[in-house]
Amino acid sequence: MKNLLDWAEQHALENIRFHLGTADTLAKEATTTLTLLLAGAGGTMAHAVQGLNKETMSDSHVASIVLAVYLVFISATLVYKCMRVAPIPAPTNEPKNIYQPKYKLDDLREAELNNLQTRITDSVKRNDSVATWLNFIRFFAVFSPVIWVLVFYL
Repeated sequence: MKNLLDWAEQHALENIRFHLGTADTLAKEATTTLTLLLAGAGGTMAHAVQGLNKETMSDSHVASIVLAVYLVFISATLVYKCMRVAPIPAPTNEPKNIYQPKYKLDDLREAELNNLQTRITDSVKRNDSVATWLNFIRFFAVFSPVIWVLVFYL
């Protein structure tokens, strides 16, 4: 039983570390995406502001205002759905929870293995949600030129 428990603990720790690494990668990808979206919003807003100096704004300037608002909206969605600070499971438990001299070591290790599975499951759910939203936002960013063209020609 001890060899099996050692083996399971080793693989469980590798598993949660993988998922925590994935969470870190997703955070970096979200940051890069936000940088690009805000740069695009700033560029389109710079073009839109040029139109404010004229008596009548051109269709190009109006389309740029709409596009800038669109990019800011999907940027805000990215921050809310992918970048908010939220609890993330730790790879191991706290000492006060695992130091239980009243219990046998193997019983504690089995209980902690179950707790680790819960933390792994929580990590997977969190990563899935962030990845799904990040993919949606990137998809909508790809279509931002279409937004500009639609507003320009309508």
